[in-house]
Amino acid sequence: MPNSLRQGCVITENAVFRAVARKLRKSPNSKIEFVELCREFECDKPHSIVQDVRTRWNSTLDQLVSIVRCQKAIMAWQKDKKHGLDCKHHILHVDIQLANHLISILEVFYEQTLQVSIPGSARLTHVIVFIDEVTDLLSNAIKCGGKYPPALRNACRVGLQVTNKYYTLTDCSPLFRIAMVLHPSFKDEYFKIAGWEEDWTAEALRLTRDMFNTYYKPSTTGTPSTNPPKSTKPKTGNIAQLGAALAARGQSTKDPIDHWLASGLLLDDGSPIDALKWWIQQKRAGNTHGGLLQMALDVLSCPATSVDVERAFLFGRHYVTQKRHRLNSISVTRGMSVAFYSKNNLIEPGLLRKWKDGLKEEKEKKRKRNSTIESMEVD
Repeated sequence: MPNSLRQGCVITENAVFRAVARKLRKSPNSKIEFVELCREFECDKPHSIVQDVRTRWNSTLDQLVSIVRCQKAIMAWQKDKKHGLDCKHHILHVDIQLANHLISILEVFYEQTLQVSIPGSARLTHVIVFIDEVTDLLSNAIKCGGKYPPALRNACRVGLQVTNKYYTLTDCSPLFRIAMVLHPSFKDEYFKIAGWEEDWTAEALRLTRDMFNTYYKPSTTGTPSTNPPKSTKPKTGNIAQLGAALAARGQSTKDPIDHWLASGLLLDDGSPIDALKWWIQQKRAGNTHGGLLQMALDVLSCPATSVDVERAFLFGRHYVTQKRHRLNSISVTRGMSVAFYSKNNLIEPGLLRKWKDGLKEEKEKKRKRNSTIESMEVD
């Protein structure tokens, strides 16, 4: 394939990289000679090419990084015909250039997927921030006409369409926008900095108020006054307007959401703080923020991904082997709970033996009781 056509097809480039990785993985002799070439050209370790897997996050980036790292050894290794690598799968210098461009794009995805794959670390506030970062990255790549080849810019356009699709899906649940408002480092300022339209920002604040007023607003039960009402003169003119303005200001300052939005942003050396940890500290200090505390804890503790759920299912699959498939649901649940506690060192040593000894003692007491009853019946 001509270089101009190969440079215009990102899929072809990835197929070439996968062919080299597959050849090195399945041919031990080729692998040995490749490692020797890496040492000869003083390539950085590890001296291996990662295999790209469709179902594994970031495997494409790992493969590209390994290709660039060992490019000198690859150029020398593929020239030897005894390795049986087809000429159409030979890596060219234009392929290395495209690999470097792809690495600069995929590094942002690597950092994000690495964070969301950590159990319990993915939060709702991360979703909108991550999508905004991806949108800016892909938009800038499309605009930079001279920096990236046309094929990569077209791939970024497709990626931007997919990103916008999932960004639109965040409107299906109000929790994403409410979580941003309740984040001490974001509030409504993030929407303004990110360039949201005023209608979108107003909708996010409206959703926050609706949830607070419906589920979390403290009930104010007024106690009837025993004193007779004082007769006051009706105030008119400027005095009446001053009183109305004072009452309006008092009502606005009493609103927990207005007070929350008016307070400053909290940052840790210029970076966002851990919102859930901060609200937990507020709970320990006894600061309820007019009822916003419980709402923030409920919203910010919602998982942003299904990673934890999928890993729970995978853990259960390892627990229920083919020889134990007849266990009922209660036994599986109890067994997984005990295994999880044991895995996290939450079970004290010797506790299982004490439990078994307790069962034996209970059976022995029951047997003695039954024998006593039988002897009494015989007498």
